[in-house]
Amino acid sequence: MRRNGFAVDKERSERGLVAVGVRVRGPDGTAPAGLSVSMRGVRHDPHRLQSLVAAPDTTARALEEDLGEQP
Repeated sequence: MRRNGFAVDKERSERGLVAVGVRVRGPDGTAPAGLSVSMRGVRHDPHRLQSLVAAPDTTARALEEDLGEQP
C-alpha cells in the first residue's frame, strides 16, 4: 500500500475473490477509511490492474477533498 498507493487481495481473504483497495486520507493525513473494488478471481486480469485501481482512487481523492472542506 505505501509503495504503490493501493493494495491487492488475491484470494487471501476468500477463495475465488480478488479485490483492489485504496486509502482515503483525512485532513490530518491519517487514513480513516478505504475503498475497494472486488471481483471473481476468474475475471481478474493482472494487465488491467491500473485501470481497476483508477476508479476507487479517483473516488477516494474526491472524498478527501470533501473531508478537507468539513468545518
